[in-house]
Amino acid sequence: MAVGKLDVLEMALRPLVLGDGIPLFPEGTPGLGLRLVKCEPRSGGALHLVYQAA
Repeated sequence: MAVGKLDVLEMALRPLVLGDGIPLFPEGTPGLGLRLVKCEPRSGGALHLVYQAA
């Protein structure tokens, strides 16, 4: 990400309440210009997310 070579970001998201939570990216990370291309529900309330470089 730091060198701008990210084409696709694929992740699983599982909601959990833990106060403020834990950030996915460190503070100061520049915007990545991604667009959501796929979102599929999974068991246990999780989501499978796929983002693509815009």
